[in-house]
Amino acid sequence: MMKQQTILFILKNKNEASSRFRVLSYLPYLENDFNYSLFYAEYNNKKVPKILRSVIKRFRFLNLLFQAKKHDIIFMQRPMSSDKSKSTFFESLLKKVNPNIIFDFDDALFVQNEQKIKSLISLSKACICGNDYLASFAKKYNPHTHIIPTPIDTNKFKPASSKTSKKLSIGWTGTSGNYDFFTKELINALKITLQKYQDTIDFVFICDRKPPERFDFDYTFIQWRDESEVMDLQNIDIGLMPLIDSAWTKGKCGFKLIQYGSIGIASLASDVGVNKDVVLDSQTGYIIDNEQQWLEKLEALITNPSLREEMGRKASEHIQKHYSVKENYPKLKTLLQHL
Repeated sequence: MMKQQTILFILKNKNEASSRFRVLSYLPYLENDFNYSLFYAEYNNKKVPKILRSVIKRFRFLNLLFQAKKHDIIFMQRPMSSDKSKSTFFESLLKKVNPNIIFDFDDALFVQNEQKIKSLISLSKACICGNDYLASFAKKYNPHTHIIPTPIDTNKFKPASSKTSKKLSIGWTGTSGNYDFFTKELINALKITLQKYQDTIDFVFICDRKPPERFDFDYTFIQWRDESEVMDLQNIDIGLMPLIDSAWTKGKCGFKLIQYGSIGIASLASDVGVNKDVVLDSQTGYIIDNEQQWLEKLEALITNPSLREEMGRKASEHIQKHYSVKENYPKLKTLLQHL
């Protein structure tokens, strides 16, 4: 019997979205085919004095190098050094200890720190990117670049049997930095819609922080928690993913839409990046390419329950077929076995 390969996953932390979905969601499958270890690069224990934290980080760095020797493959999502640092000194040392490094990323990190990301891509044996846009950059510096979308566990993120909310709910989930993608025009469109249907509609934000003051309409804020994430999303009827068009947003992998679709939610999404691949326009939701359409398409979904239901059903089928953990794990398994 062939010996199982050993993999060391270097992740940021347990709650980082890329770690949770691009690695941790695969663990039930990985444990049948590989031996693996997890290493969390982030160390910010505020109870430990700052000087001592610096010493601990250095010991963890040495421990990681020691662990790297004992594994066949290093799967690196987050380097130990700061994202702002241009140095790849640590990663170069890691490569000397174990050259079988896979660099996995699902954001346009090269927009913020091009020099470092070029170096990380070049020193890796292979790269995994979340979409075509990211891969087109990576392929310039590493021909062994593969595309695997951010997957979702469709056995966990699934349509609810019933809703606890009595009102129709328009919802958005994400980190607080993404509030910037709500333009003034979109906020005005939401205000008009919510005023028109004020007795029957609620707007829900699921996030780490409340929206800033410019969101001057009534809404419900739900603090994001891992343990309640699925249930909170299941109470949404219409999901939003607004984006502005930029080099950074073109690298987005549409994960909000993947979550919405998996749960059977019809979505409205800006026509930026992979959004039009995740949302099939006029089938599983609507792709928005001008501000007026936010009003028009919201109205269409609000006033037509059967349309919402049909789009939600098709969205769930689309996500299961193309973005589920089950469908994407064979791609990851093949790459790992043939590195």
